[in-house]
Amino acid sequence: MKAACPISRFLAVVVLCEACPLATAASQSAPINTLATQQFFCDAGLGRRECLQDIAKIKAELMRYSADLPRHWGWMVVGSEDWQQLVQKLHLDRRSPAFTKIEARETFLEEALFLPTSVRTNELVKDFRVPIDQLLTIAVRHELGHAICHGGDEAIANRVSGQLRNGKKIDCMNSLTPMEELYLQSRTHHLPSR
Repeated sequence: MKAACPISRFLAVVVLCEACPLATAASQSAPINTLATQQFFCDAGLGRRECLQDIAKIKAELMRYSADLPRHWGWMVVGSEDWQQLVQKLHLDRRSPAFTKIEARETFLEEALFLPTSVRTNELVKDFRVPIDQLLTIAVRHELGHAICHGGDEAIANRVSGQLRNGKKIDCMNSLTPMEELYLQSRTHHLPSR
């Protein structure tokens, strides 16, 4: 029996929910499995088999960062044929294969991230200059940067993505590189006082 899942407010399609785990803890003192607090959806354009395969791939990516996952987050896989219409409707960059809606606690991933052979996947490899087998990893890690820091700042999401990749402590506060910080510090020391 399928669990009843909420329908995304951002897609005008029927949502197929194949895995909607409930977040429960065995006891108050036991740590909560943060992957269990995630929900996974696919748009109606994807078949059950593809949906389950894509969800398994997302879960595998998220397991790498389970200690840092935001709780009660939704992950939606959208078919590439519906993707362009969706990003256009939301006024987003059509080249992007993923985006996060912070207020809705949802991340949307284009189906092309999961496909090794498609015209759109080849476009993504060319646009982002990354190996095909790294597309999903990079997209999930970047969107986690937005989700963890609860913001749309691309520089912060990129930096947090690097922190996740390197197993470093997450710092959402400062999006500047050490060189940028030094430059700004040197500039503020030379500003005339009022």
